[in-house]
Amino acid sequence: MLKIPEKDSVKLFLKELPSKPGVYKFQDKKHNSIYIGKAKNIRNRVTSYFSESKSKSKKVESIVNESNYLDLVITKTELEALLFEQIRIKEEKPKYNVQFKDDKGYPWIKIETSKEFPSARSFLGKKTKEDLYFGPFPSSYSVKGALDLIQKTFKLRDCTDSTFKNRSRPCMQFQINKCSAPCVGAIDREEYLKEVNDAKNLLMGGAESLIDKFYSEMDKNSEKEAYERAAMFRDKISSLREVQRNQSIAGFANERDAITICINGEDTRVGLTQVRGGWIIGHQNFIVKGNKFKEELISTFIQGRYLNKRADIADILTTEEISNKAELERSISQVHGKKIKILSKISKQDSGLLEISKRNTEFSLNRATKKKRDLVKKFNSLKEFLKFEDNLSLIDSIDISHHSGQNPVGGVVTYNTSGRVSNECRTYNISKENSGNDIASTQEVIERRYGNSLIKKKRLPDLLIIDGGKTHLKAAKEKLNELGVEEINVISISKGVRRKADYDLVHIIGLEPKDLLQDDLSKLLIQEIRDETHRFSIVRHRRKSKNRLTKSYLDSIPGIGRKRKSILLRYFGSIDQIKRASSEDIANVPGIGKTTSDLVYNYFNQS
Repeated sequence: MLKIPEKDSVKLFLKELPSKPGVYKFQDKKHNSIYIGKAKNIRNRVTSYFSESKSKSKKVESIVNESNYLDLVITKTELEALLFEQIRIKEEKPKYNVQFKDDKGYPWIKIETSKEFPSARSFLGKKTKEDLYFGPFPSSYSVKGALDLIQKTFKLRDCTDSTFKNRSRPCMQFQINKCSAPCVGAIDREEYLKEVNDAKNLLMGGAESLIDKFYSEMDKNSEKEAYERAAMFRDKISSLREVQRNQSIAGFANERDAITICINGEDTRVGLTQVRGGWIIGHQNFIVKGNKFKEELISTFIQGRYLNKRADIADILTTEEISNKAELERSISQVHGKKIKILSKISKQDSGLLEISKRNTEFSLNRATKKKRDLVKKFNSLKEFLKFEDNLSLIDSIDISHHSGQNPVGGVVTYNTSGRVSNECRTYNISKENSGNDIASTQEVIERRYGNSLIKKKRLPDLLIIDGGKTHLKAAKEKLNELGVEEINVISISKGVRRKADYDLVHIIGLEPKDLLQDDLSKLLIQEIRDETHRFSIVRHRRKSKNRLTKSYLDSIPGIGRKRKSILLRYFGSIDQIKRASSEDIANVPGIGKTTSDLVYNYFNQS
């Protein structure tokens, strides 16, 4: 998950993106995906969105304007990226991707095996039993990309039956080497059906077996001095190596969890790539902290993740050595009541899956390492800007979140030169008397945070950042002085003209507000910490609001316990939908009878 910087810093951000195939997701400030795409070269493709071209479409402009984050998944080939893109779009339904409401509206690849010379075409509609279908794909563009790769390799026709029957000479597809022209007898039926079968195998994930077959055919024809035919198989091998070297996104017969470990100096990441239902469903990276015995890392990770009855389990792939492998297998199998294997003898396809896991983990690790170096530079720049004589290594930031004074929450986020210190971050429910008053709420958080004697003994930040202007800054300093913790330096940051980040002002006690350059490292660090604190606070505020809203209604109805509350919310999706429902609608919910439905309906519809 990468935060997209302001316009002045976006060029440097784009240069750091990987020039590898993969899937990119533009996300809004709430981390909802608004557009998902695939690319042969992620850096080049994403860079094109930020170009200054006058011909840029309104759609692209909207995507860029609404995006706050960029999420990446690196794949081995462009075809893998295309297939993964298909899965994620179907799951997440971004507003700039989705064109249909359900699977019935998505296009497929149809191979018309019911015909004498089957075609391979995009298809949308009611499927028949006689033909084969692969998909669904998220858009006609995705189908076109997959068909282009298939036709380049196997030269299957894509014309209609009437066109096929009335051809007297090969069409343009034959001229550009994407069709074998069965319409004019350029290839016999037996040979053509072999190509059809190979295309089916590719779409079902059998790229490696095809490549082995093509090598064999190439060698046979070379021995017979049939060099032109041998060259044809050589070109097929080259094409497959380019588009699907090892099909790891789709075509798995079994569920898998691929685990890789990547180390860069003192930083370590564990990567987990999961296959479910024959498809890769996602990749996660786990940060390793305080690991002194690296030989025990893989075992510790597996125990912590899988010896849990609620864990999503599958056979585990890893090339790491596990001293207690047999014991782990027995324990996990016993906990879940099904046999789970830890596989160390890796097949070709599983090797491709591990490679994808490794690449994504390495990218995460390398970026984290670079970010850590950048943070050190930013901390040093801020220290110089504030003219600190002492060290600057720990920063706290406070933000208040509420909705019209309701359910106010104060958030405190802590940063050091490695980034956010999660175990130091806290939220505080603001008291009723300070509700709606941001300054009083900030003072309350300061008192509860730094008035605690244990906090004073354990650690105090070198710097405290307040979200607000001069008045907020002054009130915060007064409260710290009142608590006797005058050693904490305090600054604040406020929105400038038109509330744009470019015009943010930094306030320091005794000085005029500072309007720093947008690419100033000091300002970038202050903004990053401020934004993260705001995100942290608002997430907690929403959670609190949701919990209180739910509790204030359903928990007040006699006979509605936790289970029935959960059933109703899951079925209707929200309190508002329950309010609008009739007694009959509620009674139709599985697990809710007529008596309970009348109770719920009457509660929300009392005169």
